[in-house]
Amino acid sequence: MKLLKEIKGNKIVEKIEKLVKIPSPTGFTGKVRDFLVENAEKNGISYRVSKKGAVVYSFGPQDKEGTFFAAHVDALGAIVTAVDDSSERVKITTVGGYPALYIIGEICTVHTRKGAEFVGTFLPENPAVHVNSKLKEMVPDFDNCSLRIDLTLKNGEKLSDFISVGDFVSLDCGFRYVDGYVNSRHLDDKASAGIFLYLSEIIKKNENKLKSKISFFFNVTEETGQGIAATPQGDDLIVVDMGVVGKGTTGSEKCVSICAKDSSGPYNYDLTNELIDLAEKNGIPFKTDIFPFYGSDGSALLRSCSDTRVALIGQGVNASHGYERTHADGLVATASLILAYIFR
Repeated sequence: MKLLKEIKGNKIVEKIEKLVKIPSPTGFTGKVRDFLVENAEKNGISYRVSKKGAVVYSFGPQDKEGTFFAAHVDALGAIVTAVDDSSERVKITTVGGYPALYIIGEICTVHTRKGAEFVGTFLPENPAVHVNSKLKEMVPDFDNCSLRIDLTLKNGEKLSDFISVGDFVSLDCGFRYVDGYVNSRHLDDKASAGIFLYLSEIIKKNENKLKSKISFFFNVTEETGQGIAATPQGDDLIVVDMGVVGKGTTGSEKCVSICAKDSSGPYNYDLTNELIDLAEKNGIPFKTDIFPFYGSDGSALLRSCSDTRVALIGQGVNASHGYERTHADGLVATASLILAYIFR
C-alpha cells in the first residue's frame, strides 16, 4: 500500500514528545483536551468533546457504519492527601496503579485548584544518607515517602496556605529519544495518541478515499478503569494501547502487538484475524500475544455486553508504568497496521 511508505517514525515521535510533556493525570486532563481541540481546528479535522472531556476526531462519511479507534491521553499521577506544615512535606496517593518504587527521586508538579503550580521531589522521610543509616533497609511505599516542595515560605506562611488536600500531582515525563528508542513516562498511552495525531493529518489529506466512517477517540479515564462503555451502534472498536513487553509475552518494542486475550477476556476472533491478515499481507512486523495482567479501553465495553466487535493492538512498550520505552520501528508498525485497516 502506497500510503504506508509515507509513514515517518521520527515525525510520530515529535507528536509523542508534545503529548507526554502535557500534564494529564486521570481527573486533571483539561490541558491535553485543549491541545487536542487546538490541533483539530488547526488541521481542519471534525471533532467533538464529550462531557467527561474525551475528544473524538471524525473522518469520512458519517452516515455509514465504521470503526472507532481508541487511545487514552490520561496518565498516571497522584493526589495530595495531607500537607504537613511542621516538616513542610506533602503526602500523596496514586492515580492509577504503580509502586512507590517507580517514583522515588522523581520531580513532580502539584497543580492547585486555584491554578498555581509547585514543583517537588518524591523522597523518603529524612532522605540524606549521611544522617540516616536506615535508608538501605527502607521499604519504599507511600507511608514513609512524601513530596519535598521547592517553595520558600515567608514569615508566618505555611505550606498549607498554598497546597491543599485534593490537589492533583503530575509526574515529569523525562522524555528522551536515543538511537530509535523513545524513553519516557506516559508512553502508556500517549505513544498511541501520538500515532493518532500523526495519522490524522494523512487521513485528512485522503479523506475522499474513505468508504466508511473513521473515528479517533482520545479517552481521558482509562487509568482508573472506566474505559469506553459505549460506541455508536454498528461501529467496531479497535483499541490502540501499549503492547506488553516482558517475561512470558512474545512482544517486542520493534513491532506491533495484536492481543488475542487480556485479563478481561478474549478479543473478537474475526476482527483480530482481519488485523493479523492485514499485517501479513503488508509485511508489517507483528506478534500475536496474551497480556495476563492488563485491561484496556475495550474492557468496559466488553463488560457492558455491547453488540460491538472489539480488538486490541499496540506498539511494544517496556517497563510499563515506570520509565517506559518503545522504538520508532514499533510506532511505524502500529501506524502502518491502523492505516492498512482504514484504507483496506
